[in-house]
Amino acid sequence: MRRRALLASAAAVSTTSLAGCPTPPWGDDPTTIDGAEVSFRRDYDGDLDAIDGGPPDAAELARDLDGEPPRLSVSGRAIGGARDCNRVSLVEAVHSAERLSLRLTVEEDPSSTVRVCGDVAEPHPYEVALSFADAPVPERVVVRHGDETVLEANV
Repeated sequence: MRRRALLASAAAVSTTSLAGCPTPPWGDDPTTIDGAEVSFRRDYDGDLDAIDGGPPDAAELARDLDGEPPRLSVSGRAIGGARDCNRVSLVEAVHSAERLSLRLTVEEDPSSTVRVCGDVAEPHPYEVALSFADAPVPERVVVRHGDETVLEANV
């Protein structure tokens, strides 16, 4: 209930920052932010060829601007701790007509039953799908993994 109240109040303002929320409210079910429908998945079924062989932390932008409604999709991988103990989370989403900014982090998975995690760096794939039925499509997309910008692209 606390997460829903936080999301409702955050969606009412022009920026949504959930940095203090222990479990982001996004999941496979769509959520609305500033009129844009956001769906976050901690997995990616597609092909990440564009970022294979590139830096370990990477993201790519897919556009479907002629669709009804227009859509954007950001898929990528964030490098973090062992997947048995950690998960990628969408902790900040800010949308305006000029810019869409997403910040993801790899953090401890509260549902993990593993007692001791290995000290390894593993990729955590994700996908953020956005639909703009009641909101303007932004001109730019910026994706950060923690404090590092991994994607900055014109739409």
